[in-house]
Amino acid sequence: MPDKWVFDTVALSNFLLSDSLHILEKRYRKQGVITWETYDEVSSGFAEYPKLKGIDRLIDQKTFHLVSLSRDEHKIFLELIGFLGKGEASCIAFAKKNNAAVVTDDRTARRQCSQMEIRVTGTIGILKASILDKIISLSEADETLKRMTTVGFYSPVRSITDIV
Repeated sequence: MPDKWVFDTVALSNFLLSDSLHILEKRYRKQGVITWETYDEVSSGFAEYPKLKGIDRLIDQKTFHLVSLSRDEHKIFLELIGFLGKGEASCIAFAKKNNAAVVTDDRTARRQCSQMEIRVTGTIGILKASILDKIISLSEADETLKRMTTVGFYSPVRSITDIV
């Protein structure tokens, strides 16, 4: 397991909007990373989606670290921003320079991670790993997935049972 996991906006929002912070708190304590670019994207939705404010809890409790890109990371970010959103581009730039894994559900971002040989996972991968690590039960994972799809997550699977 990598030492650091850098989360993009969509993957992080799936957990925030579905009241599933406890999964991130247990699985990524002190290993989660949020770039300022991702924080800006998430915080722009606070007024419409108050549950997104849970991002502050993750940061305040030091479950996740809020990071600024270094100059070298920013150079990579600038190369990626032409075809990725700011959150995804910043995550990939950070991961490349820090040997971190990227957490994203964005197909283009996942493809870019593969090209740059950066480890990647997504919402479904986290739910599956959380079951395997006995952080949550299979039924809790399925209920979490159901809540996520209710708030707008497009899931490639109907049930975590299908992949465990």
